[in-house]
Amino acid sequence: MALQKTLYFLIISLPLLFYSCVPQKKAASHQQEIAQLDSLLQNHSRILKDQDAARKKKENDNEIDSTTNARMQKFIGVANEEINKAVKQNQILIGQTVVNREDWDQLKKGLSFARSTSRIIGDKINFITDLMNRSTVVRLDQDLIFEPGKYIANPEVANSIAKLFEPAAKEIDYFIQKYPDFPLSLVITAKGYADATTISEGSSLYKDLHARLRLKGTEPDAKELNKELSRARAEEVIGLLKKYTEGRSVDGGNVKNILYLYEGKGDAFPDPKLTDYKVDDKRRRVVLLFWGLFPE
Repeated sequence: MALQKTLYFLIISLPLLFYSCVPQKKAASHQQEIAQLDSLLQNHSRILKDQDAARKKKENDNEIDSTTNARMQKFIGVANEEINKAVKQNQILIGQTVVNREDWDQLKKGLSFARSTSRIIGDKINFITDLMNRSTVVRLDQDLIFEPGKYIANPEVANSIAKLFEPAAKEIDYFIQKYPDFPLSLVITAKGYADATTISEGSSLYKDLHARLRLKGTEPDAKELNKELSRARAEEVIGLLKKYTEGRSVDGGNVKNILYLYEGKGDAFPDPKLTDYKVDDKRRRVVLLFWGLFPE
């Protein structure tokens, strides 16, 4: 009778015992992989820190436009938040000495999440690192595009605009083709600069710029006029670029949004590293064309 009771107890208990047990070797293997992925995520965080320093340097050297800079900064911040969240969850899963049946599903989900997070962030970091290591600005000499005192492009230049934009177009096409699986946003910004020469009051250029500024009852000073001239030329360059991109593949299928921007910087120095600019220095009469691509 006692033997029958023992056998009955074992028959009833074995399924419950099997259900409550977890193969600890397999659990340890999962934890080990999570630990490796956690280490990789922390390395991603270090790379992002380096990329943020590179972004700040490009900002200081005027090698990146404000919109691209802001988006880059936001991307780095969001990626770091994702990494920190994943690392916190990983540390909990790694720290479990014994994995009970009720924790088994959590461990498997944690491993899947760690794999996915590491892959996605890794791909985006490779993209951003690639972008940061390339030149994303093209210097356009205004004296070759515009006649003196004009902000409409010389007709000869307008008919041969491919020479102006081909370098940037090739770089953009390179990224679109290299990262076909990323939905991308493209930002193109033209910054116009002018020298500090005073625009003669009463000249046709003075009158045109005065009208553009829409000032009433006040006369613009030299800085305002030069800033408006630089803005008008940057706007013209963007118009030429739009004309150039018509029919091209620069807005490939994975580019979901394209933003064209322009701004006038007036007599500010286009290259902060140079300190020997003169009032009428032709190196100041430039349009800097910036581009940036971002994973959505």
